[in-house]
Amino acid sequence: MPKVLLALCRAISWVQLALLLTMLGVMASLVFTRYLFSYSPPWSEELTRFAMIWLVMLGGGVLSLFQDHITLTVFSDNFSPRMKILRSFVVRIILIATSAIIVVTGIKFANGMAAVYAWGLQIHMGLPAYSVVAGFALTLVFNLILLAEDIGNLFGIKTNLIPRQDQVMDGSFRTQDDL
Repeated sequence: MPKVLLALCRAISWVQLALLLTMLGVMASLVFTRYLFSYSPPWSEELTRFAMIWLVMLGGGVLSLFQDHITLTVFSDNFSPRMKILRSFVVRIILIATSAIIVVTGIKFANGMAAVYAWGLQIHMGLPAYSVVAGFALTLVFNLILLAEDIGNLFGIKTNLIPRQDQVMDGSFRTQDDL
């Protein structure tokens, strides 16, 4: 399982790099054409906006695998190990339920947006809307895996389902990683 998740996270990182480079190239050409020719292609800002949405949603999914979203840990740092597992379990259940609702309603919304086209790019607006579905589908799947790991930890079973974060990304928001 860790190898599959590692491969998926690395593939997502490559997609994010492609999106970032696309944004950089489009915005550089936008600045160039705007100041040199007094012309702005109508699709350029839409493309960068849609790329940013995909970039954020995919990144959010990956961050959920490593439990690395920015969180407030003032109270939970003082919990006992068993209480931390219980807290994690409750948070996972909430994240799984919320993600499932967003995925289901997001698919309906994105399908409804297929009839609406972006003015500049002339692509249907379902394409950026599906980024929310993709990001929360990743969050849902990753939290199901983390829930299985939490259940194993609750019963003293050591599972190794998650790859190391440093194999995918070079930084962390977690305070315990700074120690």
